[in-house]
Amino acid sequence: MLRVVSRGGSEVACESAAALWYDLESPTEKEETDVEAALGIDVPTPDERAAFEESARYYEENDSLHLTATLLGRRDEGLLVSGPVTFILAKGKLVTVRQVRPRAFEIGEKRASARVASAQTGGDVMLALIEGAAERLADVLSEATRDANALSVRVFDEADTIDLRGALRDLGRIGALAALAHDSLTSMQRLLVYARANRNKYVLHEQRLSALGRDVAELERVAEQMQPRLSYLQDAVLGLINAAQTNVLKALSLATIAFVPPTLIASVFGMNFDYMTWFRAPWGPWVGMALMFAAPAALFGIAKWRKWF
Repeated sequence: MLRVVSRGGSEVACESAAALWYDLESPTEKEETDVEAALGIDVPTPDERAAFEESARYYEENDSLHLTATLLGRRDEGLLVSGPVTFILAKGKLVTVRQVRPRAFEIGEKRASARVASAQTGGDVMLALIEGAAERLADVLSEATRDANALSVRVFDEADTIDLRGALRDLGRIGALAALAHDSLTSMQRLLVYARANRNKYVLHEQRLSALGRDVAELERVAEQMQPRLSYLQDAVLGLINAAQTNVLKALSLATIAFVPPTLIASVFGMNFDYMTWFRAPWGPWVGMALMFAAPAALFGIAKWRKWF
């Protein structure tokens, strides 16, 4: 899908002279060709945008600046995923190529990208979009921190019995989201470094770049600090799961102590040997019953004395 936005945030035709931002979302070959013809650029393929080496993500070509960052977005209104988003600055205009749907790209009231309406150049649009993406990542990290705090209280509250498997799944979801946010912030930091080096040629506001770099660095620090905390919570949940499994094995062991000795005694009394005449004596069954109760009681006493439970 191709969307062309002019100054003021309104959509226009691809050939319009007022076009400021060309947004390619999972574009068709014709849409790519139209944008390439309008600006004289080469739109990178999905494989080129997915590359991780510096030379494939940050480069100049035909008087255009190509910068690629990994941003959080959605595919088909599903869960948050990450994907490469390429920003191309050429002739004072901006081209974005993506497959995910970052919220910052949704132009409208109360959206982070509403500031696009005041943009005068393609560089202004790019900075507005990255600022919106950073704000979204801040919200994601804030939500992950709240969820981690709530989960920590539930895990370590002795009065609260929780579903440990469910807690482990929640912890995995929080950890995966924090890892995606950290990867996105790292790629944005690298993009900003390269953009700052080319700020004069492509009319990028130095103060906005510096402020954005500080914000992204701080968010990256927050994401890094979450990792050991989430690992500690994961170890705690796994330890509680192991303790619960140990209690189950302990209960089975106690059941074995309770039933094995009586079974042995019953087997002895069931032997049909003529010379064991006292088995058939009137007091024989009572002796057998007494032994059946006395043997497990003695074993329980020994287990308690040795502090096996």
